[in-house]
Amino acid sequence: MNKKRYLAFDFGAESGRAIVGTIENERLKMEEIHRFPTQSMFVYGTRRWNIYRLYEEIINGLIKYVNRFGNELESVGIDTWGVDYGFLSKDGTLLEIPYQYRDIRTSGTDKILNKSMGNKEIYDITGIQFMTINSLNQMVAVKRDAPKMLEKVDRMLFIGDVLHYLLCGKMAAEFTVASTSQMLDAVKKDWSSEIFNTFGFPEKIKPKIIFAGDMLGYLDKEIAQEVGLKDTVKIIVPAVHDTASAATSVPAKGDDWAYISSGTWCMVGLETDQPVINDASYQMNISNSGGSLGKNLFLKNVMGLWIIQQCKKAWNRSQAELDYPEIVEKAIKAAPFSGFIDPDDELFFAPADNIEAIKNYFDKTGQSGVDISDIGTVARIVYESLAFKYRYVVDRLKATTKKDVNVLHIIGGGAKNKLLNQFTANALGMKVITGPVEATATGNLLLQAYGCGALKSLAEIREVVRNSNDFDVYIPESSVRDRWEAAFAEYKKICLL
Repeated sequence: MNKKRYLAFDFGAESGRAIVGTIENERLKMEEIHRFPTQSMFVYGTRRWNIYRLYEEIINGLIKYVNRFGNELESVGIDTWGVDYGFLSKDGTLLEIPYQYRDIRTSGTDKILNKSMGNKEIYDITGIQFMTINSLNQMVAVKRDAPKMLEKVDRMLFIGDVLHYLLCGKMAAEFTVASTSQMLDAVKKDWSSEIFNTFGFPEKIKPKIIFAGDMLGYLDKEIAQEVGLKDTVKIIVPAVHDTASAATSVPAKGDDWAYISSGTWCMVGLETDQPVINDASYQMNISNSGGSLGKNLFLKNVMGLWIIQQCKKAWNRSQAELDYPEIVEKAIKAAPFSGFIDPDDELFFAPADNIEAIKNYFDKTGQSGVDISDIGTVARIVYESLAFKYRYVVDRLKATTKKDVNVLHIIGGGAKNKLLNQFTANALGMKVITGPVEATATGNLLLQAYGCGALKSLAEIREVVRNSNDFDVYIPESSVRDRWEAAFAEYKKICLL
């Protein structure tokens, strides 16, 4: 019998990849066949996603698949970041190049949200943390600055949903990515009429909600012919929100764990059966993002490895060969706790020069004497501060849910950073288990397998994950426990209180 092969397209903020998966003897085997950049671009002073180039990379990936494996393929599924979307006209064409979430057009929209509806009422409906990148803020910016655009729109689709549509001609919004919009009712798992009516968004633009593992359609026959595939390839939507696909692959047992999906953004969260929406979660600005197969992701965004990526970008201007392993080595040799930053401070959101942003942060928080010219010192400060922010968020999640947490799983690309993993174990005072690194693609592939009937439950999916990966374990270093506790108290006093 021919092997059933599934093809995941995993789009991140810096790069994308096409990964083939097969399940044999309850183990997932993965092979990357295509990798490509995904960075946004500036168009007339606005930051946009060149979505047609992303689509072109999907076509390239399909061609590479055929060259490697032949014309039989069980299914294709796409995951991307959340919140960003495209507008489609009645004839199905995109009305404009989609905006990127870091575009400055959302400036001032937070005040409009609170004035028009009230933050507490919005949160009680959506359960989503307030961030100016949210789709609701972006839509409010359209209503404020380009209201005639909404008259032309027939459907709003998120980036991954647009790409699925381009492959099969079917329009729908997958639940996990739609939940990031702050326009969905968290309990009803459908669009909020209250949100749409309050802000004057036309009802017609709402796409149908579908769920991870659902079959959207078949690969368009002309596309199949162009790339050399049979026309029986299913489009099975995974959890289109990459965080939700990644969380699907957490290799956890029991109920006493938290997780970090670690990448450009870090999502620190707990998995719950129902949304957690109360006064405490509102005050702490914690999200209830849609999870796969009936789960809720009670999580908070942390700026994550974006900061060290931007530092490297600044350092590479004068040291072009400097790479991440060398940065880590320099950080290991640097003195501990030389300074602290809050990774989520607005200074680090979209800086022209991240080293200058760190200097400005030190100035405004009264931290003098830090040598920002030393790469190791700056890198160590970033890594230590990330670990402290992780602890702060996990503490808040535990306090809000009253849930006992004894293990932290770190999944995604950040799981490769051994120094940050050990710092995280030290900061939290708990065991840290890392892997899988390709967490998002793993979840994507296994949800496709679930949608095709090869797996029956989330428990079966996670059993396959455990069978298929090796995991590293980090234990808090008892010899430095008191120093980390004292430094965490200082961190909170400087950065968070």
